[in-house]
This record gives sequence, structure tokens and C-alpha cells, in this order.
Amino acid sequence: MSKDLDKIFKPKHLALVGASNVPAKWGSFLLVNILAGGFPSERVFPVNPKEEKVHGLPCYPDLRSLPVKPDLVIIATPAATVPGILETCGELGIRHVVVISSNFSEVGEEGARLERELANIALRNGIHLVGPNTMGVVNAQVNLYAVGAPMQLRPGRISFVSQSGNVGANMLGWAMNQGIGFGKFVGSGNEAVLHSEDFIEYFGEDPETDLILAYLEGLDDGRRFLEVVNRITPRKPLVVLKSGRTEEGSRAAMSHTGSLAGADEIYSAAFTQVGAVRVDTSQEMLDLAKAFTRLPLPRGERVGIMTLGGGWGVLATDAVAQSGLKLARLDEEVMRVCDEHLPPFWSRGNPVDLVGNIYIETHLAIMEALVRSPEVDAVVVLGSLGTGTMIGLNILVSQNLIFQMSEDSMKAFFADLRGRNEKFLQKAVELMREHDKPIVFVEMQFIGEEYLRDLEAGRTVIFTSPEKAANILAKMLRYRKHQERTLTTG
Repeated sequence: MSKDLDKIFKPKHLALVGASNVPAKWGSFLLVNILAGGFPSERVFPVNPKEEKVHGLPCYPDLRSLPVKPDLVIIATPAATVPGILETCGELGIRHVVVISSNFSEVGEEGARLERELANIALRNGIHLVGPNTMGVVNAQVNLYAVGAPMQLRPGRISFVSQSGNVGANMLGWAMNQGIGFGKFVGSGNEAVLHSEDFIEYFGEDPETDLILAYLEGLDDGRRFLEVVNRITPRKPLVVLKSGRTEEGSRAAMSHTGSLAGADEIYSAAFTQVGAVRVDTSQEMLDLAKAFTRLPLPRGERVGIMTLGGGWGVLATDAVAQSGLKLARLDEEVMRVCDEHLPPFWSRGNPVDLVGNIYIETHLAIMEALVRSPEVDAVVVLGSLGTGTMIGLNILVSQNLIFQMSEDSMKAFFADLRGRNEKFLQKAVELMREHDKPIVFVEMQFIGEEYLRDLEAGRTVIFTSPEKAANILAKMLRYRKHQERTLTTG
């Protein structure tokens, strides 16, 4: 059947079967999260024969009693009741259903039998069924937060399918803390009817999605997955976090959602074949999410490095080489700019050692020279944002001024530092736009998570190690090369 999933993510009206006033129940906090997220309450219909009102909304005894036919029905009742509710959806012509309820194939043969019954009912009635055993769905663009965890995401153009609800919810929570914009999320759960590749296919055609993320534990139909991804990756990146890499992890995946994990080497080869970008950790997935949505893709492997101190430059050089990239040659113009702004004993090569220079004009001039150079495909900037904080605090402490400053003076001091960094980052954004090359920042000190997020402001990427920066650039380059190959051969 056609996978028209719009009404799952953009329902005009939705019904929650199993809505409850009992705080510990899914039917309670699902409804609370839907309302708190800003979805219009007049378009939400709680269903529970034992309640007249749920969280202030009129409650209906069953789906047949609703004043309108909802586009989306969310079911949060015991597993044994779900088949009957699904039959009613079919009779009423409701074609989009999310089953939150658990105790299906993840708990044994009886649960698996019940899940097969759900699938048969759904397929017979043309119902697009999410789950069972799912965390729910999100569409930040329309304030739909039909999930079991409270969240308010920064709207963006990233869509995410996760076979684990908890992993998905936690990832979205981290994304929220890091200021990463998201559009759509779905926990695919046990995938009785709709599978992860169905959502990937939908996101691939979705004009509101530029980047797709997927957390996978296993695939039932590997061939279809590869066909779908192969069609999508020439146009949009797909970043995959695949668990179950070990035998122990595979067993854990089976007990968790009933997923068949399979041999990890086969998955890695398949992802490479179709251009999916595989990551090893959840944080790497978020790092790539920021990079793909905020940076141009590197055109080649030549990296220019500027560093506040020599040691970090050496570490960055190692990281670049280990990631399969290489140091760019410094052309005459870059050398001229460095000679003009740095003392005679500067490194005279790449990495460009700024020998502790704290003047923003120097950092800006050398960064601009590197990104303008035809010999450079990407630029890594180490330590420039922390420079003002580090040197400024040293001066205040050495002169005992820090103990004499009023609270207002201290706030003004840090505001000046922030303004300096914002000016620096804004220039980087302009240079990336002008030259279509990525500029990645690395800061190892004086950059807390909240300050880092505020500095990034959804427009730049700041990492906490040169290894992360090199790894992300290398994976972005591999994706670009896949794009170029498919465009050439296709």
C-alpha cells in the first residue's frame, strides 16, 4: 500500500485512546506532553469510558462517539485491547494509528502472536500503523509532541527514526540542550507494519527534511532498506547509529524490540555501498547533525589548521592524518598574510601556529586567508574563541583586579569577550557562505556547554577536541564523494 504518512506527522485532529488522569500512566503524560507542546487542545480528543474529563478536556467513551473523525489515533491501552480498537479504526475509515502499548513480540511468543494479529488487521484495513511498543511521534513544526517524554525542540529540518523509544527521546533531549533544530521524530518500535525504511523513504521525499537520522537495532527487509537509502542519499544525507555490534548487543536488541541484529560487518559494508554515513556513538550522531545542517560539504581532503599553540596543532595534524585527510599546502598569499601578522619565528607551515597571539584581527586575517586559498578545502580553528577569556582572566588575576571588580564590571567584562567571539563567528559564517568551504572550531577550555550552545546559535559548529573535528570532516567528505559518484554514474 502507498506509504502516505502525512497524517501521522500533520494530523488535523487526533484521538488518544486510554487517556487518563492518573499521573503514572502513559495515557496521562502523553496527553500532558501533547497539550504542553502547543498542539491546539480543541483538536485533541481523549477517549476513556471511565472518565468524563481528562486534564480539563471532554472525554469520550469510544472512537464512535467523537464529534469528528480524527486523522490520527494514538492507542495507550493494555495489549489485549488493542486489536479490537484497531478493528474499530478500520470500520471508521481511520487510516493512521500509533500504538504506544507494549507487551507484544518483545516479550515472547504470545506477544508475537498478538502483534501478528495487529499487522493482519492493519493490512486488511489499509491502516498505517506505527509500533507497537513505540515512544510516539513528534513534529516540532506543528507543535506536535505525542511522546512519552516532555520536550520543546528548536524547529529545524532534521528528521529522525529510532527503533528504540528511550534512545530516541534521550537523543532529542540532548539535541534540545545543544540547540540542534529538529523537525520530525518517530519511534518505530516493534515495526509490525511500518518499518524504519518506510519512515526513511517518507523523510527522503519530505520537502521539510534536509537531513535524516536513524537509530537501528536490526532490519527485517535489508533489500528494501538498501533500495530506499540508495535512492535518497544522492539528495539527502542519512546518518545511521547501528547498535548490536557485538554478540551480546545483538541478544540485547532481540529482547528489547524483537529486532534481528545480524552480522555487523555486513551492515557496515551495506551502509557504505548505499552512501549512508555510519557513526559509532550517539554524540557523534549529534555532532554530524550539526555539521551537515550548518556547514558546507568539504570539496576535498586538504585541511588548513590554525592553532593558538603548537601542541594542539600537532594533535590536530595526527587527527587529520588518521581520519584519511591531509594537510593543505600554504600558498604564497597565506604565507604573506601570516608573515604580516605573526612574529618571524612562527611555524611557517601548516598548522599555522599563532604563537599565543590574542588579537582578534590577526585570527580573522589568517582564517580568511586560509579559507580563500585554492589549496584549502576545509579550515580547523583551534583555541581562537577561548583566547580572550584565558588571557583576560590571567591579566585580572595577576593584577588582583578580579577581586576588586563589582558584579556589573565583571558582567561587562564577559559581555565584551562574548561580543568578540560573536564577531569572530559571524565572520566565519560569512566566509563559509562566500567560499562554500567548512570552517570548524575547536575549544578545549573556558567553553561550557551552555556558553558553547549560545555561541553556536544554530549557525556554526564548535567541537571540544581536534579528533572530533577531523572525524566529522572526513565523514562529510565521504558523503560528498558518494554524491558525486552517483551523479556521475546516474
